[in-house]
Parts: sequence; structure tokens; C-alpha cells
Amino acid sequence: MLDFPHISRTGNISAYLIAPLFFLFVKKIIYREEKVERWRWLFAIPSIGYIVDYFPYYISSASEKVEMIQSQQLNYNHFLFKEGIFFPDEFHFFFRQVWLLIFLVLVFNLLWKNKNQLNREESHLNRYIFNFLVFITSILCFAILPGFFRFIDRWGGFTIEVQTLTVSTALIGAGIFLVFNPRLLYGFYWSGSVQEEVKKKEISPAKPVGYSQSEELEQLCKQLTDLVQSQKLYLKQGITINDLSNELDIPVYKISPAINLCYDTNFNQWINKFRIQEFNRLVEKGEHTLLTLDGLASKCGFSNRTTFISSFKKINGVTPSEYLKEKAMINSN
Repeated sequence: MLDFPHISRTGNISAYLIAPLFFLFVKKIIYREEKVERWRWLFAIPSIGYIVDYFPYYISSASEKVEMIQSQQLNYNHFLFKEGIFFPDEFHFFFRQVWLLIFLVLVFNLLWKNKNQLNREESHLNRYIFNFLVFITSILCFAILPGFFRFIDRWGGFTIEVQTLTVSTALIGAGIFLVFNPRLLYGFYWSGSVQEEVKKKEISPAKPVGYSQSEELEQLCKQLTDLVQSQKLYLKQGITINDLSNELDIPVYKISPAINLCYDTNFNQWINKFRIQEFNRLVEKGEHTLLTLDGLASKCGFSNRTTFISSFKKINGVTPSEYLKEKAMINSN
């Protein structure tokens, strides 16, 4: 801190924001909200107020800041800053703790009210999401807990080291949880969400007795193929598996294994097969006489020449130029 004094007193800016942003994050996941109401920007008022209150400190010289850091932040008065011009000494430390607690209580209230989503049949994925949100909320509570000891009885044990330990424990805990539940990194997908603004597309009909996972994946493959072919999504340059996931409202972790099982390939190679088929169709129509090779590739959805040539050769066994020469020879005969 003494080496970089100009970043001192900035922690409260993000500290005031982390709890309300987490609350909005949880609310968006549970209720599938598409937009955030404009009045939610009011949650930024404490951060803005803090910046205004400490503005004179921020524009002071480095030497002045070092002197204040040595006299306060590195002794018993750490975190109890006194350079504000509007609010009383130590106000932001105590108000920050209350502010964080309010939103964490709101988050727990959201989770409690919507816990019944777990009671639906086949809601195992919901359980992963729900447990993740409860876990993250709990470790955030753990991270702010030591500050309340200082709040209540002026506990001198709340040092920079203690704060660092609690925050790092929270971050490491979240990382460990995701290591053992990596599916959450593919995005959140509620089974039977509590609020549906747009009716979900049907994924598959009712499953008969003995219905296997492979049969479910095969039906999903058919749905994926029908969508890509009917809407010609392969013509969109740079299309990703996430785009397809959003289009069908099906999580990525379901789409990826389906393509791998049915077509023994990954998403990019699967999409490129449709593009090569489109290229062959355009050649049959004679468009190769009107456009350059790069022009045809771009029209088929390829964003660069290298990917087009390598994909074409992998599928057809020859390069596009060789293919066109063969076609020309056949037509001339």
C-alpha cells in the first residue's frame, strides 16, 4: 500500500457494489430477468457518495497519503478512515457492514422463497444451481463476519491479514465448488423456472418406459440439425455453440455431448460440414464462375480462408481448387 498510495481508500467503492450486484445476479438467475430496471442504478449511490466524500483525499499528493496510511491503516485504526468531508469518522466502515448484510439477507430471502423449484421431477440441475447460490452467499457472509466483531466491540483483532484471509477463503471456496461442479460454468438453466416470459421450445416428447440417455441425445441431435438447416444458421460467420444454446434455450453441456455422440465430432467441425455442403450446392449452380474462392467461402459462412481449405480437404479429401478443377474437367467432357 505504501508503494502505491494512490490506490488506497478505493476498496470501499467495490465493497459497496459487490452485495447489490450479487443480489441482482441471483435475482436474474432465479427469475430469468432479461433487463434490469433503471431504478436499480440507485444501488450505486453509496459508492458514488463515498467517492465524493473522499475526493479531497484522492487528489492529495502521494506523500500526504503515505503519511495518513502509516498513521491509520497500519495500526489499530486500520479501515476506520477519517478523511471524509461529509460523513463522521469511521462512518463508511460501519455503514458498509450494514449495507452488505441487508443485501445478503435479501439474497437468502430469494433463495428461501424459491427453494421449491427443487421439488420438481428431474430437477437435479436445479439442485446444483441452488446449492451453488447458497454456498456463494454463505461464504460472502463469512467474508464480512469479522468486520461485525469490530462493529460490535471494537475488536482490535480485525487486521488487514484477517480481512485478506476471509476474502481469500471465500474466493478459494468458490473455486473448489466449481472444480467439483464444472457444469455450472456452461451457464444456468432452470428446469421448470418460476417465471417464463417466453414459452420454452419443446425439446422432446414424453419419455416412454426404458427411455435411455442416448435416445434423448439422438432426438436432440435431430432438433439441432433441423434448426441449423431450416434457418441456415451455418451461414452466420463466427456462430458459436453458445449462440445455438440461446436459440434453443438448451444449455451448452447438453448440446456438446449430443453432437459428439451423434456425429463423432465437435461443434465447429459439425457446422463446417453444413458450410461445405452449401459450397458444393453453390458450385453446382455455377456461382464459382461469378465469385472468387474466398467470396464463395465467405458466402458459405467461413470467416477465413485457412479454416475453409482445411475443413474442405478434411471432408472431401481434396482442396477446393482441386475440386473445382475436377468439376471443370467433368463438365468439359
